[in-house]
Amino acid sequence: MTSRQVDATICFLVSASLLLAYWFTMPKVVTFEDSGLFLQVCHFNGIAHPPGYPLYTLLCVPWFWLPLDPVILGNSLSALFAALTCILVYFVLKALGIRQFIAGVTCLLLGLSRDFWSQAIIVEVYSLNTLLLSLEIYLAICFASRPQKRLLFTMSFVFGLGISNHWPLVLLSSPGLALVCMARAEELVKILRSPANSLICLLLLVFGLVPYVSLFLKSDPIFSYSGAVTSVGEFIAYFSREAYQGVDQTANADLLDKIQFVGWLAGQSLLQFGYGFALLALVGLARGLAVARLVNAGILVIFLGNTVVLTFLLGFEFDFIHQAVFKPYPLVAWVCMSLWIGSALQWVSDRPFGKVIPVLIVTVLGFAMSLENWWSNDRSGDRLAHNYAGFLLRSLEPSSNLIVTSDPQVGPLSYLNQVVGLRPDVTLYEAENLFFSDKIPGETVAEKKSFVQNLSPVFSVGIPWLPDGQDFGLYLKHGPGLSGYELIPGIEDFVSALVRDYRVGKFRDPNTLYFSHQLLIALGNQLTHYVFTKKVEPKTSEMFQSVMQTFPGMLAILSTLIANPHYPMPDDVLVEVALAFDDSFGVETPDHEIAAYYYYIALLLANPDATLEKNEELALHYLQKGLAIMPGKDNPGLKLLDELSSSN
Repeated sequence: MTSRQVDATICFLVSASLLLAYWFTMPKVVTFEDSGLFLQVCHFNGIAHPPGYPLYTLLCVPWFWLPLDPVILGNSLSALFAALTCILVYFVLKALGIRQFIAGVTCLLLGLSRDFWSQAIIVEVYSLNTLLLSLEIYLAICFASRPQKRLLFTMSFVFGLGISNHWPLVLLSSPGLALVCMARAEELVKILRSPANSLICLLLLVFGLVPYVSLFLKSDPIFSYSGAVTSVGEFIAYFSREAYQGVDQTANADLLDKIQFVGWLAGQSLLQFGYGFALLALVGLARGLAVARLVNAGILVIFLGNTVVLTFLLGFEFDFIHQAVFKPYPLVAWVCMSLWIGSALQWVSDRPFGKVIPVLIVTVLGFAMSLENWWSNDRSGDRLAHNYAGFLLRSLEPSSNLIVTSDPQVGPLSYLNQVVGLRPDVTLYEAENLFFSDKIPGETVAEKKSFVQNLSPVFSVGIPWLPDGQDFGLYLKHGPGLSGYELIPGIEDFVSALVRDYRVGKFRDPNTLYFSHQLLIALGNQLTHYVFTKKVEPKTSEMFQSVMQTFPGMLAILSTLIANPHYPMPDDVLVEVALAFDDSFGVETPDHEIAAYYYYIALLLANPDATLEKNEELALHYLQKGLAIMPGKDNPGLKLLDELSSSN
C-alpha cells in the first residue's frame, strides 16, 4: 500500500470506530444542557444565545433538512465534527513526525477521551470548535515546517470562521498559534511585511466573519434568544455576550474559587485519557520541548490558554454545577494532550525493543480508558428531560399558559411543544421574554403580573414574582382563591422512575443529575405538605416514602417538617431517617445543603419532642460537621452552635 492508501485506511477505520461508539452512546431524545435550544435554532433557523454561533447555525440548518429525527440529526452533527477533528489530529501528528500507526492510535484515543466524547454525542458547538482549532494547529505546524504565504492566508480565513463559532475559545488559543508560527519568525515577518499579503490576510479573516451577517437577515425568527438583531448596538451587545456578564462573573466567586478550579482542572487532565496516558503526555511534552521548542511551546500555550487562563478570566463559584458548565471549555487542551501522548509513544517505540511496548501500552491502557469513558458517557438511556417535559405538558389543562424561566425548562418543554408538536394548545412564556415569540408585556413586575392575571389557566415553574398558587410539585397553578397542594394524576409512575434512576446512579451526566436532585427537593417539599394535610391513598404514601429514600427528597421533607411541627411525624423517626445519609451525599450536593442537613439534625437533638431524648453533645457534634463543610456566617447552624456552647 502507498502512504496515501495507508492514511485513507487509518482515517476510515478511526472515523468508523468513533462514529459507531458515538451512535451507541448518544441520547436519542432531547436532553438538558442546551440541547432543546440548539435543536430549535437549527430546526427554525433561529438565533442561538450570545454570541449567536452563526457558523454553527449556517451548517446545522441545511443538515436538519434531512428526513430524520431532529435529535438524531443534531447529535450526529456533533459526532461528525468530532470524528473529523480526530482525522485532522492524525495529520497534525504526522506533521510532527509521528509514524502513521501511532498517529492513528493516538487520534482514536482522543476521540474516546472522556470530555471530548461527551461533547461528540450531544447537539453543541464545541466539537466544531475543536475541528476549526485543530485545523489551525495543523496549518501553523505546516508553516513552521515549510513557511508559505498560502498557509497564512488559509489560517486567516479559518481563524475568522472560528470566531464566527466560539470566539472566546479561539482568541484564547491565538497566542499559542502565533508562537508556533514564530518558529519561522524571519519568513513570517518577510511575508507579512508585504502590504498586499497583510491586506489579503485581513480580508480573508473578515470574510471568515461573514456568518455574523446572517444574524441581521433574520427579521422575525421563530426561535431566538432575544428576538431579531436589528442594529449595530444590539449586535455588539450580542457578540460581546453582554447578557451573560452576571453568569460568567458570579457575585460570590473570589480568588480562592479560581485557585480551586485550577486544581480541579489538573485533576480533570488526569481523567481524560487515564493516569497512564496522562503520564505519557508529560513525557511527550518534555520530549517535544527538547526537539522543537517553539512549536511545542506554542501547543503548551494553547493548552494553558484553554485551561488556566480561562479559569482566571471567568468568575465561577467552585461548585458542582459550575464545574459541569466548565467541562466542555478545555476540549482543545485535551487535543494538545493527545499530541503529547503521540509524541511519547513515538519516543518509546524508538527505544531498543520498543516497538512492542507501545502496542502493549495502548492495548492495556486504551482498553481500560475506553471502558471507563464508555460507562461515563453512555447516555443512550438518558430520557429524564424528555420524560419530564412530556409528562408536564400532557398534564396541563386545555389551552393552558405555562410560564418558565431556566434553560432546563425552556429547552425540553419548548422543543416538545414547538418542534414535536406536543400540546400545541399550550402557550409558552419565558419570564424574561427570551426565546419564545409570545411575550409578557410590561417593563415592571406589576405590569407583568397584571397581564398574567388576565390569562387562564396559568401555570408556572420557578417564577418568584408570581403570587402563590396551588402546588402540584412540578408546577404551580395560579388563579383567584387557588392555594394548597394537589397531585397531578398519574405522577406516581413518573416519581417512581425518577427515584429509581436517581438511586441506582443512572444519571451520569452532571446536568441531568443536578436537575434530578433539584426536582426531588421540589417534590419532597410538595409531597410533605400534601401527605400531612390530606387523606392519601396507599399509592401516594408509597411515593412519599420513596422520595424520602433519596438525600434531596429527605432534606426537603426534613426542612418542611421542622418548619411545620404540627405535622405528625415523630422526631425519633425523622432523626433515624436523616442519619441514614450521614456522610453519604451525592457529588451534586452543594455545601449549603449539607450544612443545612447537619443543622436540622442538631435542631432536633437540641429541642426534641417526647419521642426523642435530648442530646446537646451530639447536636454540637453535627453542628461542627456542618461548619467544617461550610464555615462562616452563612451557615444556619452557627447561631445554634453559639447557644449550645454558651449553655454548656
